[in-house]
Amino acid sequence: MSDIQPLVSIIIPTYNGSKRITRTLESIINQDYENLEMIIVDDVSTDNTVEICKNVLEGSSRKFRIVKREKNGHQSAARNSGLKVANGKYVIFFDHDDLCERNFVSSLCNEAEAKEADLVLCVYQRYYEDEDRYVIEEKLRGIHLSPEQLLFAGIAETIPLWSIWNVIFKKALLDKYNLRFNERCYILEDKEFSMKAVATSAKVSTINQVLYTHIHHSEQQTFVCKTERSSYKAFTQELLALWRVERCVRRHIHDKFIRDYVLNKYVAGELFKYCMLIINAKDYNLYSRVIKNFSHKKIRLLMIKSSL
Repeated sequence: MSDIQPLVSIIIPTYNGSKRITRTLESIINQDYENLEMIIVDDVSTDNTVEICKNVLEGSSRKFRIVKREKNGHQSAARNSGLKVANGKYVIFFDHDDLCERNFVSSLCNEAEAKEADLVLCVYQRYYEDEDRYVIEEKLRGIHLSPEQLLFAGIAETIPLWSIWNVIFKKALLDKYNLRFNERCYILEDKEFSMKAVATSAKVSTINQVLYTHIHHSEQQTFVCKTERSSYKAFTQELLALWRVERCVRRHIHDKFIRDYVLNKYVAGELFKYCMLIINAKDYNLYSRVIKNFSHKKIRLLMIKSSL
């Protein structure tokens, strides 16, 4: 392995992140890895997020760039804007309110270089701010799988695979297969991206350390988008995302058992699981709207396709 550090691009999409982004930026600035560039993508913030970013970053020695979007496009569009200008051999996607350990970048990059891996995952923890409670995702420890095995484990939900912020991606892989976030989808965009990245990878690796902390708080996008998530548009986009994953798996996964599991069971299984979640929550009004969606041609096609 060369002594020259490869450049790592850290893409940080943000929208009205003024309350929390300073701590996030400082977490990255304090990394023990030297050759990194920070790409902040402002998704048309209406507060002083950009000014805060400039003040923090101009006072550091880190390479940085602030990309200002002209139209708000949610996380997918913002991340794609960052990818357009990223110069690194590797790419990391970082949420604007999260934190990481000082050796986060160096550990991921060194593992990718040593193993010649297309992507590397680390163990992460969740911090529930209102409860002052940490939960480590123990299922990510001690994993040594091929890309096909990792894809199956994620789909079968024996491990949580679909968080993109605890992963380093080789940019050449993303460019080779034109892997980008679907800008029409703002719910399963990270899951779709991760599944496609794993499906197209030649080699993956993992690090048995907790290096990333995902912060849960009442102002984050997961909570803000609850109303949008219950809409017909959101519902159909979730299913269409699964259809796009099907096409990717059909092209790139050669293991027959895994292909059959994804192509014949996964789409239908996800749909029925979604319905059961609504029933368990006793949201009968939403359930009635969901059932009506089966009359739509796109959803009928998805169900028929998944049963072939």
